[in-house]
Amino acid sequence: MSSPCMSLHRVSYDPEAHAFRAEVQYLDVTGIRRRMVDFRAPVTSEFHWISRGLRDAALSTAA
Repeated sequence: MSSPCMSLHRVSYDPEAHAFRAEVQYLDVTGIRRRMVDFRAPVTSEFHWISRGLRDAALSTAA
């Protein structure tokens, strides 16, 4: 099992949705792919929790 090469870009916070949003870029056999992901959390959340939530959201939607 391989680990995907992934990076987060354009991270922002949507106060109406109470969610962080990011563009995730990852590499697969077809090349570089991009997708938007959301992670619901308060704006006062710690960075490691936000980045882990966005990463987990990206991994759960990658197909």
